[in-house]
Amino acid sequence: MRRLAPLLLLLPLAVGCSSSSSDAIKIQPAKTYKLAGFQPVGPVTPGKPTTVSFTIDQPSGPALTAYRTGAGPHTGVHLIIVSDDLSTIIHRHPPIQAGGRFAERVVFPKAGGYRVIVDAYPSNAGPLRNFTLFKDIRITGRAKAQPLGTYKPVQHIDGFTFTAPKRPHVKAIQASLMTVHVTDSAGKPARFVPWYGALAHAIFIQKGTLDYFHTHVCAPNASGCTSLLSGTQVTGRSSSPGKLTIGILLPTAGTWRLFLQAKPNGHLVTVPYVINAR
Repeated sequence: MRRLAPLLLLLPLAVGCSSSSSDAIKIQPAKTYKLAGFQPVGPVTPGKPTTVSFTIDQPSGPALTAYRTGAGPHTGVHLIIVSDDLSTIIHRHPPIQAGGRFAERVVFPKAGGYRVIVDAYPSNAGPLRNFTLFKDIRITGRAKAQPLGTYKPVQHIDGFTFTAPKRPHVKAIQASLMTVHVTDSAGKPARFVPWYGALAHAIFIQKGTLDYFHTHVCAPNASGCTSLLSGTQVTGRSSSPGKLTIGILLPTAGTWRLFLQAKPNGHLVTVPYVINAR
């Protein structure tokens, strides 16, 4: 899944000098996909259920109602919400409703700024694979930012142990792989239950800019799992219990938080890593 700005429709290119005459060429703004009817618009209280809803308007005007379906994770709409300090992530795949509307009940755990990321996979025959739209919202109250921390190769979360490489080597626009071994409380390799079309999701958010990229880990013979960026592709696989090989492909250098999400032994776990891309 690649991170894209809203799709710009190509306009005829006009080049000329500045002119004040009546026949001067006026270039209109490009039409784009955009979020419409976004909720919430009023104050939101942390810790209480809130409905996030929207439609996506096409460049031609009407709401988009046809989204990709089928096996694999690259379908429908991925709704991802992250806090400004990268301490919180909410990840859902809401079903489409009548008229192309999406609605999801979520709880914002604390005050502060959040970015809502809508990663959409339209059903069409053109070159557009997916596109990403954003909406920034603020939750009422006094925000207390949490430090990002540093990379930790071994983490113990919810009775599982995640063991990653001591020092991953990541370069912008270059595909790389990072293997994470997962064991349960008895030290046995965990078995991964599919979740949203994949065995694991690797969601990357850049510190400061909140730029976004998303890859998946799938079974060896699964289709629709390859992520693309600027002509480069990467595929994450899991060929045996307790082993996740994550595909990493980041658009720019800098500090990123990787949220690794999987369901070892059927239990949803989110593991954070701090990744520095050169």
